[in-house]
Amino acid sequence: MSSLWRLITLILVIALTIGLIVMIVLFAGSQKRVRHLKNEKFQLLSQVSSLTTGKSPDSARDEQSLYRRDFVSHEDGNRDSYILSPPLVHPSDGKYVLVVYLHGMGSNYLEPYFVPDKEPIAPRLREAFPGIVLASLSYGKDSSWTNPKAIADINQNISELTYAYPVDSIVMMGTSMGGCAAVYYSAVAPEPIRRRIRGVVSIEGAGDLAELFRSTGSTVVKFGIAGAMGGAPEAVPDIYRQSSFLSHLDELPQNTRFAIVSARQDTTVPPALQKELKERIENHGNPVSFVELDAGHEMPPPGVYVDGLRFVLQ
Repeated sequence: MSSLWRLITLILVIALTIGLIVMIVLFAGSQKRVRHLKNEKFQLLSQVSSLTTGKSPDSARDEQSLYRRDFVSHEDGNRDSYILSPPLVHPSDGKYVLVVYLHGMGSNYLEPYFVPDKEPIAPRLREAFPGIVLASLSYGKDSSWTNPKAIADINQNISELTYAYPVDSIVMMGTSMGGCAAVYYSAVAPEPIRRRIRGVVSIEGAGDLAELFRSTGSTVVKFGIAGAMGGAPEAVPDIYRQSSFLSHLDELPQNTRFAIVSARQDTTVPPALQKELKERIENHGNPVSFVELDAGHEMPPPGVYVDGLRFVLQ
């Protein structure tokens, strides 16, 4: 019997030892993963260096340079940031084109620098147009849409950028939520900014937020719009009307050019909303390029943004 107990004890000791070894290995692996994630975060934050340093995050790869500009919102006093890429070459006439990018819902100002994954938007834009000043804004929260706080921060950021550079013309560019905000801002911007908005590149956007709320197949988008507007369209119709581009079409300068991109299989921002945008803007007398993609609601290849920018800068 004693031999049996010794055998059982030995088996238990071996099992406990193996278990302990496994735990140590798993713990070491998790610590390695944590260190890896921290390293990734450090590298990302190193790339997004402050403008106040006056240094490129990687002088050997200046074409990828981006700087974080911190500011305090005049609207609510909160601290926020945006990302700036200075021009690779300076225009001979000293007149700069400012391209303002507005991200989609749930994303942030880093969007054009890291999306799409294999070939991000910003590097392609800068390669095709090395003289542009490219700024990607936070404009409030990740689900701000076109509420007053978002518009106030856009005003503040653009005003600051036009002081830093002698901006001759501005192009608004955005995807999804950003596509809605880009067209909206072209009509409601303060007059000194609005008269310099040369064009808008709107990817999968809409001009009527109430109709988008009703027609979207995404519950997340419904909640996002309702949160930004303070309720559903039936509860606050005047806010939806005030926050929608089509309600301000008469305020749009007729020389503003539009590149509108639609996705045929889009159930989040249905393609009918982009077609309505196209028709209403054309009826107003503005030049419009309309491109339909055989895709769903997603970030299209960067060439789509390049082509859109090329059209509005004609």
